[in-house]
Amino acid sequence: MALLDEDSSPKVGFAMYDYAEVSIRRAELGEVNTVRSILQEAYAGPKKRLPKEPTGVQDGLDKISRSIQMGNVYVAIIGDSIVGTMKVQLQGQVGTISRVAVLERFRNRRVGTFLVEYAENLLTHMGAKSVQLEVLSARDSQAKFYEGIGYKPVERHQSSGIDLMVMQKDLYESEQEDKEEDV
Repeated sequence: MALLDEDSSPKVGFAMYDYAEVSIRRAELGEVNTVRSILQEAYAGPKKRLPKEPTGVQDGLDKISRSIQMGNVYVAIIGDSIVGTMKVQLQGQVGTISRVAVLERFRNRRVGTFLVEYAENLLTHMGAKSVQLEVLSARDSQAKFYEGIGYKPVERHQSSGIDLMVMQKDLYESEQEDKEEDV
């Protein structure tokens, strides 16, 4: 989709996408196969370099179905197509975002960013003070994506032989930061 000038002629030299075309909502039970297929595609590349399949790929239809029934799975839609998914949960005052995945042909259109921003907004309204997520340490592009939207690495650990990095973003400024800005 090209951006139009006032004279309705397309601007040449770059592609611009209408981000208003992306909508996000809770996944429905009938979409379990689509959600699983998006996760499978998203993890296909890193899966080859890891000693074991990541948890997101291991989840069967029954586990994804339960998460959908609990209202924790969300989908990103462009037109009539589901193009991305994520899982959002609140544990105490810490929100968690997991299994963020976007179909390859829809990447670099800010769909992943919209999913994460939606989750942050949702978690803020649920009373979360911060959000955490895990990225595969083997995927530098994942860490760079999250750093670009304000997440900071807080710890590294292994799970089933896979190196993971926990990243966190505070949803509220601390009182100290407020005071520093007022000075």
